[in-house]
Order: sequence, then C-alpha cells, then structure tokens
Amino acid sequence: MNDENNYKLNFNFLLLLFIFPFLLLIFSEVSLRALYKNKISPNVYLYRQDISGLSKKDFISFINSRKSIVDVITVYIGNDTYKIDADTIDFHIDPEEYWNFAYAINKDYFKKPLSLSMLSLNKKTDLLPIIDIDADALNSEIEKISIVFTTPPLFERVALVDGQIKIVSGKNGSGLDAERLRQDIVASLYSQKPEVRVKVFPIETGLPEDEKASLIQRAEKLVGKNIVITLEKDEYIVPDTELVGLLNNGVVKNDTSFDLLTKQVSGVFEKDPKDSVFIFEGGRVSEFVPSEEGVQVDMNDFNKALITSLEELIDGEASSKTIGLNYTTMPPKISTGDINNLGINERVGSGYSTFKGSIPSRIHNIRLAASKFNGVLISPGETLSFNKTLGDVSKVTGYQPAYIIKDGQTILGDGGGVCQVSTTLFRAALDAGLPITERRSHSYRVGYYEQGFPPGLDATVFDPSTDLKIKNDTEHYLLIQTMFNEKENKLTFDLYGSGDGRIVTLSDPVITSSSPPPEDLYIDDPTLKAGVVKQIDYKAWGAKAHFNYKVEKNGGVLFEKIFYSNYQPWQAKFLRGTGE
Repeated sequence: MNDENNYKLNFNFLLLLFIFPFLLLIFSEVSLRALYKNKISPNVYLYRQDISGLSKKDFISFINSRKSIVDVITVYIGNDTYKIDADTIDFHIDPEEYWNFAYAINKDYFKKPLSLSMLSLNKKTDLLPIIDIDADALNSEIEKISIVFTTPPLFERVALVDGQIKIVSGKNGSGLDAERLRQDIVASLYSQKPEVRVKVFPIETGLPEDEKASLIQRAEKLVGKNIVITLEKDEYIVPDTELVGLLNNGVVKNDTSFDLLTKQVSGVFEKDPKDSVFIFEGGRVSEFVPSEEGVQVDMNDFNKALITSLEELIDGEASSKTIGLNYTTMPPKISTGDINNLGINERVGSGYSTFKGSIPSRIHNIRLAASKFNGVLISPGETLSFNKTLGDVSKVTGYQPAYIIKDGQTILGDGGGVCQVSTTLFRAALDAGLPITERRSHSYRVGYYEQGFPPGLDATVFDPSTDLKIKNDTEHYLLIQTMFNEKENKLTFDLYGSGDGRIVTLSDPVITSSSPPPEDLYIDDPTLKAGVVKQIDYKAWGAKAHFNYKVEKNGGVLFEKIFYSNYQPWQAKFLRGTGE
C-alpha cells in the first residue's frame, strides 16, 4: 500500500515537474503580451537607446525631443564651408508614421508558437530614423554649392573668326560629384552627425595636337556653306559660323552647340497650344482671346538630319543643304466651345503685393510677367507650374535688366521683378485654400515683399531649380485674373472658380530667430578712380520665420502645412576705386 502511494506521489511530482516549464512559459507569454500591449516590443533600439515598452505618447515625446538635434548641415569643401539650414530642405521626422513603423516591430512574433516568439524577442533590433526632406530643395542647395565652389570648364574649340578657322583656347575648370554629395547629406541626417566633406576635382580642357589638326581640316570644308531649315513657308538659315561650332574633338556633335541650335529651332518653329483666354466680369465668363493650335517639332528626327547634312557638306561639294522639319499639331486644352462647362461663377481667392521704390525696368518686368498669367485656366486636378506658365525670361522675350539674387549676390539680370509676381500668386493661392506643393522663400529679406506684410509670405522662383507649384484640388476649373496698377504700385491676383465651402486659417508669421548682417565688405577695383565708392549690394538682417496653413471643409481638416522661411543675413558690398 505504501509502495503504491509512493508511486502515485512520485508520478504526480514528475508530471508536475514536466508540466511546470510549459506553465511558466505560458505565464511569461501572457504577462509579456499584457506588459507590451500598445507599447514598443522588447529589445528595440533607436539612436542607441532602448525604447522597449514606450507607449505612443512617450514615443512621440522621445521623437520630438530629437527633432532639434540637426539644425544645420555643414558641408566642407576644402578650406571652405557651406551651411544648409535644416528648415530650408524641410528636414523633419513624422512621429505618427514613425510610431506605426516602430510599433509593428516584433508584433508578428506573438502569433508564433510560444517558444519561437520568446526566442525571437531576444533578438536586438536597431531602428534607422525615418526622415523626410524636400528633395527639390536639397537639389537646389547642391546646385548652389556647385555654382559657388566649382568653375565651369571652357573647352578648346574650333571657330570661324573673320573668315579664318582658328582653335580658340579653353580654360580648365573644376567639378564635384553632385549625386555622391546628395547621398552623403542624407546619410548624415540618418546618423545625426550633420557634417559632410566633398572633393572638388579638376577638369582638363585641352585637345591633343592631332585632334586639333583634324578639327581644323573638317571645319575648313564648312566655310561658305549653310543649312536651311524649313517648316512649310517658314525657314531658318544656319550659317557657316554656327556649323563650325558644331564640331568638337574631330567628330560631329558638340553637345553644347547642338543643344543651343535645338533651342533656336524650337524658338523659331515650335509653339505651345494656346487655350482660349477668358475674363470674369459682370458675374459671368466671356472669351477674351480665341484658342490656337500648337506646333511640336520631331527633334530626334531633326538631330539625325542635321548630322547627316553636316557630314554631307564636309564630304561633298554642295554649298547648302535643306532640312524639312517633321512636326505634329497639338490641340488646345480649352477652346471657345468649352466656355459653358468651366463651372466658374465666383471669386474664390485673392492676393496682392506692392512694389513702391522699384526701378522702371523692374516695373516693366512685373507687368510683363503678370500678363502671362492673366486668363490662365487650371483644370481640376492639375498642378500649375509658375515657371512653365511664365516661359522663357530673357531679353529675347522682352524682359529688361533689374536686380535679381544669383550666385549669392544681388546683380542686374534679365527678369528682375518676376518674384513679385510669384509672391502675389502664392498669396492668392493661400487665400483660396489650395495645396501649395512647392514653394521656397528668398535667400534674404526683400523690402518689396514686406510692404504691408510680415516676413515669410514671399515665394521665389528661378528656372529650372526653384519653382512655385499650386494644385487645383477642386472639382471645377480655376481662372486666374491679374490686375496691374502702376499708379498705386500694386499687383493683384484674383482666382475665380466655384466655392466648395472650404475655410482657410492662416496664422501670423512668427520670427523664431534673427541675426545681424555681417560687416560691410569693400572690394578694391582698379577700374574705378581712387576715392570713388560704389555700392553693389545691400545689407539685410537674417531671420527664421514660419506660419501655419490649415484648410477645413465639411467640418474636417482637408490638409494643413507649416511654411518655413530661412533668410540669411546679407552683407553690404562696395567697390572701392584704386585706379588713377
């Protein structure tokens, strides 16, 4: 009897001993699930810190505490430095998106068998930060670095000068690997060590003597010859001076000259389709200018024909070749018959700016640029590009020299004043509650844009790197109407469409920091007489500003955005005469 009892006791003990680890595992699993419910799983690390067990609220607080770690990215170019403000490239971390990603780590392991899930949770997981930047803004900064710290090469080339074929000397330049620099900057943001070094490499421009001889020989066969380009009754003659410029390194096709000629041909023969231009007056839309078809040249076909004709002129006796252009016509998007289908019945937004103190050429440019937008229609779902709508800005298209910001200085350039127009359109789009998909502030504070407005409500443009883009997310067309009042020095943009009940809330721009301008810079200039001082740039205080933009519809938030502006402190510059 005692043996039987002892046997039962031993059996129960062994059974308990066998089951206990499983009970412990189940208890641990249940406890673990309860402990990490709605929290980050175990063994998850970010920025070398253990974030296991953080709730959503604590995780977002942790992320927000890391946001300010990167304010400026410093790029070292030899002994020089270039600083990129984090706000300029819209560097930020989205806490909500990051939480969803971090929370999902290891959650699938809880669905596995108990032993496997416990083993999986013992593995350490290091998270990389999820960052967002404005890629276009970053590319623009890299382009500025390239402009300031590298020198474009001028390659040796053949030219026809005063009837003689000559080799024109080149000039060595320098360059940098823009794609590598972009990758390094992004990597520095991930590592939160915002320092990047970039190497500038030399670019040699000389030609070997045998290639020079071959180049001269081929060029001499083009003297006195030409190519005639035709499209129906129109023609454009390419003279021998331009034909010689198409030769490079002893072979046909100097890419730079070809691109230039292609642009010339495009300017002569191509034209965009013109939509009917409408105006809104008396509560209705009426036609102002009728529509026109566009013309698009087959440039690939033209380039092939150009190379063939050039070779035939070099190898043959003919003095001229004719190229007939192949082309297609493009219908306008909006024609006269569409006037009743536009859905335009009221003004939905308006913006203005003033330009008191502008020089006459700047006023001329503002009027001309604004006229390009008068009567423009934006179709539902379309994103308007300011640069594309404006078109080419040069002497050829009627613009005059006025002050612009280029390559880190204020200089006279064709089209100064165009940013008055982009700034005004930006303000009208904000008033209409439209999504602004691309916008950048000026490099420094410009007085014209603070006449009656605080800093931060401007928009700069510079084709092709900097654009203003506005999306029509309504269900109807939008009509732009501009009003230029030279007497009052005022430009107004009105947007007409069909109101959909959206409510716009704009906060007042807030200046978060300011910095004084550097000391005045004096540059000795032997072309000016001694004692003469000429100011070529003007000082301005630096500042960082931002404002909130929220659009609501039907009781909910349609979208909201923070617009940042980073104005550099600007130095006054003077030329100081040292000549006799």
